Amino acid sequence: MIVYDAQRQPVELSESVGQGGEATVYRVAGQATRLAKIYQTAPRPNYAGKLAWMVRFPPENPTSWLEHASLAWPGGLLFDAKSNLKGYWMPYIQRAVSILEVFNPRRRAAVLPQFDRRYLLRTARNLAAALSALHKSGYVAGDLNESNILVTQTALITLIDTDSFQVSEDREGSLVVHPCPVGKPEYTAPELQGKSLSEVIREPDHDSFGLAVLIFQLLMDGSHPFRAQWLAPGDPPPLEVRISNGAYPYLDAPQYPVRPPKNALGINTLHPWLVDMFRRAFVDGHRDPRWRPGPELWVHTLSEVEQTLVLCSEGHYYSSHLDSCPYCPLVQDRQKAQAQKQSPPRSPGKRPGWTPRNKPTWASPNWPPPRSNTPPPRAVPPSSPAQGVPASKG
Repeated sequence: MIVYDAQRQPVELSESVGQGGEATVYRVAGQATRLAKIYQTAPRPNYAGKLAWMVRFPPENPTSWLEHASLAWPGGLLFDAKSNLKGYWMPYIQRAVSILEVFNPRRRAAVLPQFDRRYLLRTARNLAAALSALHKSGYVAGDLNESNILVTQTALITLIDTDSFQVSEDREGSLVVHPCPVGKPEYTAPELQGKSLSEVIREPDHDSFGLAVLIFQLLMDGSHPFRAQWLAPGDPPPLEVRISNGAYPYLDAPQYPVRPPKNALGINTLHPWLVDMFRRAFVDGHRDPRWRPGPELWVHTLSEVEQTLVLCSEGHYYSSHLDSCPYCPLVQDRQKAQAQKQSPPRSPGKRPGWTPRNKPTWASPNWPPPRSNTPPPRAVPPSSPAQGVPASKG
């Protein structure tokens, strides 16, 4: 396929690397660091002006010093032979996985085995830094969710599908807002639940709710902050209803008949500063969205919390406010469950020939994951030499 850039120069597209509901993503021939997003039908009527504004005024990239794009931002528009808008080119983020793979401990051990607690905190901080850069330039993500975030093996992140972001365009002295028309209910702020998002002007406080949900999932093994046991008669309400009602279960006395899900990580395994940040996001912020911590506060808090981590004898990093490592018992339970799942049937009257200390050759090679003492690179340049320097470029 041949398309044309703004200077009417031909751009050859090669194989497809992905397809969504509205567009297909292609490699750009001869440009190993670029992808092209091509709309399958005519793009939304406002996209020409919206994308042109985004190309002209990109936000600051907080990881430019690491030669990594935190935002898969439109770099230039692409047209067909008749000068109709077809899409745009953007940076190609390679050797990265969906943040969903980072949430789940077993998947994380398989695809990113070096990801210990430091890497999870650093991933969360890098996500907050990218959102902070976006807000500083007047943009709002709007549809912030787990399917539009990529994570590299060095804990760097990239926000993708940026063409759905809310854009405020200055058009000859008049402000024209291009709303974000989509959103996933489980990441949508309570005050927006049930509303027609294509008609809503998003605020940074709305992004702050989605950011807090994502950080919670990163640090709590993928569990959603409003996932809970329902203690009242009848079926539990859907997740979006619990969000709308503010039914946050990680409180001493929740206002609703909920409590944390069984077998979930305890909220007190997190540093008290993080527990307070989540309370502000989901309880105080439910009463007034202005109470939600913004991305800059998350960057600062996560950086400070990372400095409090201590290492147990088994190689787990955990918060220093705890008396002992909370992850050792979890690892032991998971190892036992994995061993029982993979154990062959017993012969009558015969004991199994192995124990968890003597694993068979068919046991999973990815559990427990190998440990690394090399921290991931920082997305935010250190303010002093004592905070360290990046171990490598992502």
